[in-house]
Amino acid sequence: MILDTQSVKNTATATGATVGFDAGKLVKGRKRLVLNDTLGHVLASRVLPTDAVDGAAAIAFWDEVAATHELLGAVQVVFVDSSFHGVFRRHLARRYGIRVEKPVHVLVRKTNFCIHAWRWIVERTFAWLDMNRRLSKEYDRTLRHANAWIAIVNIRRTLKLC
Repeated sequence: MILDTQSVKNTATATGATVGFDAGKLVKGRKRLVLNDTLGHVLASRVLPTDAVDGAAAIAFWDEVAATHELLGAVQVVFVDSSFHGVFRRHLARRYGIRVEKPVHVLVRKTNFCIHAWRWIVERTFAWLDMNRRLSKEYDRTLRHANAWIAIVNIRRTLKLC
């Protein structure tokens, strides 16, 4: 499994307590927390205000999803970036016996960034999601509707590949 977040700008329709400010990326909007397999298929997702802390949000997300998703019982390794490597790693190791790894092997080194092993898969998934006009920004008023659009777009993408 691969877990990551993406900060997305909001529009005028997405307002109120469902919108936050990410001081690290200087983005006002929402954060998409996506759990996908090694093929890039979205298994679970959650949309949060951007000011949510990655580690704490991922713990609550994993605990909720693990109770309902039968595939997560067989997970042995979760690949994450450095924002999930502390509290989230300890929680999964202690409660579920799952190893959380931060890939360090660099596949391609560009001028401003490096493409790491396994991490490019979740970035490709975010690119697939962003290709849809509806998910290029956050238009929805509620977090539930925003999360439903991620599922709809993933279903649409999967059916196109068949």
